[in-house]
Amino acid sequence: MKFALAPVLLCVSTVAAVAQDDGLQWYSGLRGSVAFDGTINAKANTTPPDTVKINLNAGGGASVFWGFRLPQGFSTELELLYRYAPLGDGVVNGLSGSLDGYAQMIAPMVNAYWTAPVDFPVKPYVGAGIGYGWNEVGLSGISGTSFPTVHDDGWRMAYNLMAGIVIPADDRSRFTIGYRWLHEDIGIDCSAGVSCSGNMNSSSIDLGFSLDLE
Repeated sequence: MKFALAPVLLCVSTVAAVAQDDGLQWYSGLRGSVAFDGTINAKANTTPPDTVKINLNAGGGASVFWGFRLPQGFSTELELLYRYAPLGDGVVNGLSGSLDGYAQMIAPMVNAYWTAPVDFPVKPYVGAGIGYGWNEVGLSGISGTSFPTVHDDGWRMAYNLMAGIVIPADDRSRFTIGYRWLHEDIGIDCSAGVSCSGNMNSSSIDLGFSLDLE
């Protein structure tokens, strides 16, 4: 975990030093997320291939972020993101059934945004980001049959795309309402000699509040 976070922290510290020298405007804030339309897809390189698709029920999450604004409406930030969602139903090699369990992730993300310089208090924005996150999937029941929770977790690459609006609260603070599509590769344990791959995707509505720092 320390080795995974080290490149991100080094990058952020370097950028922070440049930002302070240039006198750019720092800000910090919090976001809450209502997640929906989540899926987990996994595949084992067998003959024929084993495939799994899991639908996630509605979940949620939160994040804390620190960033600074650049000229021409650009900004960049470091975000520490957490997401959680219960498992819904799934399809394993064509057989469907209900599932009990959960999926969660924690990811440091580096995001960049552009806010349109329109002459109007409410301004639209778009953004994108990349990170390296820890994910865990826990399965505790299939079609009403419960068993001790089986866990699978790992560190993998993640990225997201965002769009929404910025609503000013006062001269130093603002609210944001936006849509986010989030993707993360996930760790899958397979038997010896079999390669596996998987990913987790979800959509969310994010509500945020940020405050300029002195």
